[in-house]
Amino acid sequence: MTAIDAKATKAGASSHGAQMWDQTNWLQIDASVKRLQVRIAKATREARWGKVKSLQRLLTRSHSGKMLAVKRVTENRGKNTPGVDGAIWSTSAARWKGMTTLQHRGYRTMPLRRVYIPKSNGKKRPLGIPCMRCRAMQALWKLALEPVAETRADPNSYGFRPERSTADAIEQCCITLARRVSPVWILEGDIRGCFDNISHQWLLQHIPMDKGVLSKWLRAGYIEEETLFETKAGTPQGGVISPTIANMALDGLEAAVYASVGSTEATRRQARLNVIRYADDFVITGACKEVLEHKVMPAVRTFLAVRGLELSEEKTRITHIAEGFDFLGKNVRKYNGKFLTKPSRKSIKSLLGKAREIIKGNATATQASLVQTLNPIIRGWAMYHRHSAAKTTFSSIDHRIWQMLWKWAYRRHPKKRAQWVKDRYFQSDGYRNWDFGTRDAKYRLFRAATVSIKRHVKIRGMANPFDPEWGEYFAHRRATKSTAKWPGAKPWC
Repeated sequence: MTAIDAKATKAGASSHGAQMWDQTNWLQIDASVKRLQVRIAKATREARWGKVKSLQRLLTRSHSGKMLAVKRVTENRGKNTPGVDGAIWSTSAARWKGMTTLQHRGYRTMPLRRVYIPKSNGKKRPLGIPCMRCRAMQALWKLALEPVAETRADPNSYGFRPERSTADAIEQCCITLARRVSPVWILEGDIRGCFDNISHQWLLQHIPMDKGVLSKWLRAGYIEEETLFETKAGTPQGGVISPTIANMALDGLEAAVYASVGSTEATRRQARLNVIRYADDFVITGACKEVLEHKVMPAVRTFLAVRGLELSEEKTRITHIAEGFDFLGKNVRKYNGKFLTKPSRKSIKSLLGKAREIIKGNATATQASLVQTLNPIIRGWAMYHRHSAAKTTFSSIDHRIWQMLWKWAYRRHPKKRAQWVKDRYFQSDGYRNWDFGTRDAKYRLFRAATVSIKRHVKIRGMANPFDPEWGEYFAHRRATKSTAKWPGAKPWC
């Protein structure tokens, strides 16, 4: 075969792969994977672990599973972030070819690419970025592991789980703490370096999946400044399957907390213990500070120590509900007996700091460009806090950002009168005369105060998206969310 023939054959194969990918019936693929996931969840409920293993093997070797795994890693936010090999699967042909490489026989992992992202406290969080093939293989095994994780998960765990969100965790705080007879003491818990310190030995013994594949991921190592480092503990924060594995490692925390005060339901109710967890952040309520300090906290430390983890001393504290505490960007507190959740000061400061940085960094940009940059940030922040008592905060945020924009506009025309600047950059909208935007109304600044406050309906604790008995419940829940509008409502918790 000549070089020209080889090139033509390669081009033909690439064209065929692209055609096969583009013509895929994704509804059929989803249905095929979902059927296997439902069977895995059923076998897990019945504790038929041999059946679970065989069904996981069937799913991870199936064409549908491989296609869906590649689709998910090539359509998420990290689709253009390469691993150490610098490769991304950006074309249909590359995705089809990548799908054909997801073979277990002879599978070898590549080291992770180490990057750092800033944390709110000024420190940096390390992330390990797998190559595309390892990312797709992790997504494939996540499809097989998630039904097991959901079936065995703690009822009040809300982080990195399908159909659950931070809003569910905050609403559970409201349900637990809002009543007159609710517990008044809260243990705020935070695990130090959770993803980086989980024991490999514990994971290999307790995570129900192929031990050889899991071991390769855990011990793949990472490359930083062209140097290879080995990993002796932890699951890489940045891996597709890492949140699911970390959740499974922390499942059982609720049972350990309840067992710390006795084995009967009556003792737990008397102590008013409740656990609310989002990933590695959790709060535990109690009627008595001494019980939280001398019984619950030692039990939590023992539970974590078995998994190679420990509490962060600087972030773990016991507080009274009248003083309030910050959880997932909200401040949770009772004001003279009235329970409210509001955006935390830290969250407000972060938003205003980000807006200030954008406005200063776009001193010479057009007004339309500035509006397009600011709007997604303001809208996203307001939508996140729309289930809180945040109406006054929204108005304050709009006013503070308006002040920044007035300085931005006035600084651009130091020789013009204030009325001229106002007419140039601020338009009228009904009874409002200071809307920042272009005269043609094509670009207008989004105002947080236009978002209605609406109480979130929490997911039921035992709801399992892989259990057919909950199918009607989730269908109704999704339909309600998709058709919901944002009507005006009174501030609630």
